[in-house]
Amino acid sequence: MTVEPTVANRLLRLGEDLGAAAPSGDIIDMLAVGIGVKPMAGLATCYTADGEPAWDAIETDPAMPRSALGDRLSAAGFQWTFTPVETVRDDGQTFTWYELLLGADCTTLPEFLEQTGTHPNDRTEAEYGEALGYPDSAVEWFVNQPASHYDSAFEVIRHGEYDENAQTLAASVPYVPAPTRTGAQDAIDDGRELTDALGQFDSVVDDGWFAERLLGERVSESLATHDKTEPWRDPLHRAMG
Repeated sequence: MTVEPTVANRLLRLGEDLGAAAPSGDIIDMLAVGIGVKPMAGLATCYTADGEPAWDAIETDPAMPRSALGDRLSAAGFQWTFTPVETVRDDGQTFTWYELLLGADCTTLPEFLEQTGTHPNDRTEAEYGEALGYPDSAVEWFVNQPASHYDSAFEVIRHGEYDENAQTLAASVPYVPAPTRTGAQDAIDDGRELTDALGQFDSVVDDGWFAERLLGERVSESLATHDKTEPWRDPLHRAMG
């Protein structure tokens, strides 16, 4: 895989501007689609009634209001849809959450929308997981939740013959790995592919630590989450729930 500097820097600027409207883990998935590692990404984005970015209701000087989003996505080469999902009021302000779906070729996203409908509530968890490029082991386990000897894939890794980076690699993927040997290996393999690709991305962009910083946040949150008693607070549960 070769990441072109012009493409990488365009994605960098888009990711920096979207960071005021979407979680860092979702920005990673956008980058992954843009450089060809994932077929599609689903971002949860939040804007005020005035169209200003408002992820986590943060106070920020918005670099990219909602009205500019479409042109920037198209310029970056994405196929996209932007669907309002929920409107909430907090501290006297109105915020709207949107589902932003991204694809980087001319078939993946249109085919997904044709098969599943345009609104998130029309889709099944399995349809989401498959379209977002999650392995069968993760999709089947998340949907069916079959019995397992282990509570999480991280326990499988701790008890198995894996290298010292396996936990970090498994924690970098945007889904819940199945607590089986196959699920753990899938997560490790996907994590290695993702980190290798993002490393190439960082090597050619103006800000050489952008993806690493975002990935560090995802890994930190994932490992902390899976050390707790509620393992469902993760990107897959939000994206597929």
